[in-house]
Amino acid sequence: MNVKIGTKIKNLRARDGITQEKLASALGVTAQAVSKWESENGYPDLEFLTPIANFFNVSLDELFSHDLAEKQRRIDEYCAEYDELFRNWSLPEKRVELMRRALAEYPANEKLLFRLATALWYKWDNEVRSCDDIGTCIDGKYKRDQNKVRSIKGWDEPRQIMEELLSNSTDDIIRYESTQLLIYLYSNIGEKERAIELAEHYPDSKNTFLATAFMLNYEDDSKMYSQRLIIGGLDDLTRKLPRCVEDRETKKKAIEKLIDLYDLVFSGIYGFYNSNLFSLYEEYTELLLRDDCKEKAFKMLEKAVEHVKAYDDYIDKLRRYGEFRYTSPFTDKLKDESNKVYAVKQLPEFLKCVLKDKNDIIYQKFNSFPGYINLVKSIEREITENT
Repeated sequence: MNVKIGTKIKNLRARDGITQEKLASALGVTAQAVSKWESENGYPDLEFLTPIANFFNVSLDELFSHDLAEKQRRIDEYCAEYDELFRNWSLPEKRVELMRRALAEYPANEKLLFRLATALWYKWDNEVRSCDDIGTCIDGKYKRDQNKVRSIKGWDEPRQIMEELLSNSTDDIIRYESTQLLIYLYSNIGEKERAIELAEHYPDSKNTFLATAFMLNYEDDSKMYSQRLIIGGLDDLTRKLPRCVEDRETKKKAIEKLIDLYDLVFSGIYGFYNSNLFSLYEEYTELLLRDDCKEKAFKMLEKAVEHVKAYDDYIDKLRRYGEFRYTSPFTDKLKDESNKVYAVKQLPEFLKCVLKDKNDIIYQKFNSFPGYINLVKSIEREITENT
């Protein structure tokens, strides 16, 4: 029980103009006992809490509300003070001392625990970085000695706190940021499998932190996760960039730049990402048709069909060989495996839902266009031959 309940009793008594003696008489205790509660030198036994609440005609929640609000206010103050120190790049030691003091007052509060763990992590990381003999440079590449990193004391306490927060906290921010710091920590002390496990379980964390951490410890894995980061960013841009503007000319420029990026990153071997490209070309076709640029629009439509076919070819290779490997310098550490990629051929669907859909602008603008009619017929023939 929080002893500051005495303050609440005193405030309620003052509100109603009740003397200590009258309250004591109603509860069957001495006035000295009430005085002791109100001076925070003691607190009521549990058996008195309901009678006190009933006497003042308040709920038990209201009886405790002052204490809960005061507790939250103090915790928020501690957090704000820590955050200000963090923003000002104060030494981790100072932040550690502040959080230990706060946790002595409010044990087990997860916001305080997370800030303590973060400060301890930075304190340890600073000590790692200050060691001159912790790594070696071979062929221009720096690599840390993980045994030496592990021997530097201070990593176990933040590790334990953050692992407990991952198990018990329901705060998504605390869980996400704890994951990032743990990925870096485990990577640096040589526990690679745990770092990967955390990254795979929290996909957003996998990108930047794992790539950064592995640069110092696992060169091949670092390149793989860096490439994942590139592909993930390109994937996000494909979904969001053209849709964040209304102006058609700006949309068209955005799509053109995205197509150029795909060419740079994949060097013509697009694999699964042919699906993104045929979507981009289809959208570009529709934008051109709205401006009545039929000739250019048809060329873009033909490019869309090329990528639909390339996607289906990718599916065939994936099923035939069990995996598909990318080859450009930006993707050569990546592969798709048939047991991990769910995909179906797209040409029949593209024919039905785009090329022959009477409600679609592509059909409406092109249905009497000779090149379009020939394109549809050739696709129908190809589908028939492959079934």
